[in-house]
Formats: sequence, structure tokens, C-alpha cells
Amino acid sequence: MHPPNQTPELHVLLLGNYRPDGQRSMRRFAELLSAGLTQRNITVETYQPPVVIGKLGAKGYGFGKWLGYIDKYLLFPFFLKHKLRQLKVPHIVHICDHSNAPYTRWLQHTPHLVTCHDLLAVRAALDEIPQHKLKWTGKQQQAMILRGLKRSACIASVSDATRDDVARLVGNEPSRLHVITNALDDSFIQMANSPTNTSTRPNNPLRLPSNAPYVMHIGGEKWYKNRAAVLRFFAKLSQQDDALQLAIVGPCFSKDQLKANQCDTLAERIHYLEGIDDAELQTLYSGAELLLFPSSLEGFGWPILEAQACGCAVATLNIAPMNELNATTALILDANATKPQWHEHASDQCLKYIQLNASEKAAAQIKMKQFAATFTNNAAISAYCALYQERLTSTATV
Repeated sequence: MHPPNQTPELHVLLLGNYRPDGQRSMRRFAELLSAGLTQRNITVETYQPPVVIGKLGAKGYGFGKWLGYIDKYLLFPFFLKHKLRQLKVPHIVHICDHSNAPYTRWLQHTPHLVTCHDLLAVRAALDEIPQHKLKWTGKQQQAMILRGLKRSACIASVSDATRDDVARLVGNEPSRLHVITNALDDSFIQMANSPTNTSTRPNNPLRLPSNAPYVMHIGGEKWYKNRAAVLRFFAKLSQQDDALQLAIVGPCFSKDQLKANQCDTLAERIHYLEGIDDAELQTLYSGAELLLFPSSLEGFGWPILEAQACGCAVATLNIAPMNELNATTALILDANATKPQWHEHASDQCLKYIQLNASEKAAAQIKMKQFAATFTNNAAISAYCALYQERLTSTATV
């Protein structure tokens, strides 16, 4: 018998992402996996395509992208085959990001699994998302990824919504329909398990105007982040509170964007924050009245859980997986933005929450923090370890 938090001797090779591509969230996912497996005395190694040709200037765009393609798709298969010959038995290869699914071509005789975070780019390549048009090369890359997923022996999706896309586009075999939700960093779990005092908020977090109330948004400029709705909501909320500020963790809005969304006179009340660490982000969440997160698509939605762990309620659209991660039902907004006065009605829902009295808000915070506290790395690691053993057993009987 093995202790509850220990798995029989096993070597796990985590296939990570090509470093010049950036992709902080995928690095973070691999780091959480590595840390959790190490805590269980499992031999784990993270292995990613080495930067060879990419030393000439690999980037995520332009000519630099092609240099990266040489490293990832032409050279790395040779490195991977050599690495597999060195691995001890029993071993399993875990592809941490489905964008690396093409490597399953060289894993057909090796126990392996793929974590699928979303199939948004694959869907765009299939012309399922009219707002996101891919070039010919982008479509070819996504076709490679889809073929790799179809070769995969096992897929774990991070949400039910992603699992549904996998079933539809990849295949509905049981081995491809596992769901293992992402975990929060331990620091956020600690926040979720700590009491929240609504009467004492952080003073002047990150140089925002002292004692001024604020709502916040976190995210980039991809179309599905719906940043225009963030501005519309802020414009409406500002009519009720002329001291309210907006904190943006991400790129600046242009003057045209501000004007088009009724915020051209509110520019001085919008503050941009980039490159902040987790501790600063937690301070920001803890002091915010609300996180505005009206994404129309996401693979998972880490900020929704992070904010709730810090006692900050989140306004999301009624679309999976965002609605599945939102513990505050009153802030799950109608997803049909084409309805007349949609922005006004959605903003009113946000305002009603902001105006809750202290006891009502405290009750809501307890509920959201308890919910966020369930997304532990320990739970995710337990699920992955069970899947590793299942794959090893399945492969041994083939």
C-alpha cells in the first residue's frame, strides 16, 4: 500500500512550451504540475524544444515565428526521440499544452496524455468563429494540432466547455473526455482560506487615487475579451459615483476606443497597470468593488477564480466556462449583447452588487472564497496521478 498522497514509482516527462513564445499561463501550468508531482515524490522533468535556430531571433510574429517553427517542428522531434530512449520505465509523457499535440506522432508507443486548454484557434481555423480570421499558415498549424489531438491516446480538458469541443471536433471516446480543472496558485488558495473584512480595504493599491473606489479588468486586446463592454459598464457606473475609478491590468485603450464607448471624458479615471506580480495583483483584487470580466470566449478563466479567492466578485457573461466559475449568480450577465439596452441592464446588475450593505457583501464573499478554495493544486495532481496510472495500465494491456 502507498500513502494517500504518494504514487508508485513513476517518471513523468512534462512537455513544455518553446520559451521564446512567451505564454506565461502555460509556463505557470507546467510549474504547478511539476511542483505538485515533486511534493508526492514523483520523478518529474520538464522538457521543451531547445532554442537552436531561434537564437537568431525567434519571436511570436513575423520572420522570428518561422525560426521558431524550425526549432519546434523540424528539430525537436529528433531531440524528443533521443529523450524518450533515455527515460526510465515506467514513464509517461504529459503534453502540458494542446498546441504541442503534433508531438503525439512520436508518442504512439509511449504512454502519454494531452491537457487541452481550449480549441478556440482550431475552431477559428474551421471558420466557426467569424470574428477571428486566420491566415493560410495559421490554418495549417491548427490543422496539425487537430491531427495531433486525434492521434492522442488520452485528453484531459480544463473545463466542460472545452471537453464538449473535444468531443465534437476530436472524438468522443471516453479516454478523450476527461475533465481536470486548472488549479489556483497556493498564494491564492491561502487568500481564499483567510477571512475577509469588508470594512478594511487596502489603502491606495498600486498608486491608485487614495481611498477612491474602483472596479477593475484584466486581459489583453483579443476580440473575445470584450473590452468595449468594460468601458460601457464603467461609463454607466460612473454616472452613479463620480469618484469611481477603473483599473486596467493590460494594454491601454486608444482615444478612439474611449470615445466610441462613452469614456472620452473619463480618461483621467482610468489607470493602466502592467507587469505586476501575484502579490500586487492580490492587493488589487482585494480592494476592488468588482472585476469586470465580460469575455465571450475563454478556455478556462483564471482571473475569475483569482478575484473570488481575494473576496472580489466578478461580473461574467452567462457562457461556459465563465458562468461555471462564477459563484455570484446575480453577476452572471445575459450573454445576448444584441438586446436593446443590454449594456444598461448589465451595468445595473453590477451596480446592485456594489451597493449591497456590508453584511450582504460579507455573505457573498464567504461563498465565493469557499468556492475558489476548492481549486487546489492537490486536487488537480490527484486527478492527474490517477490518469497516469490508468494510462500505464491501459498501455500495458495493449
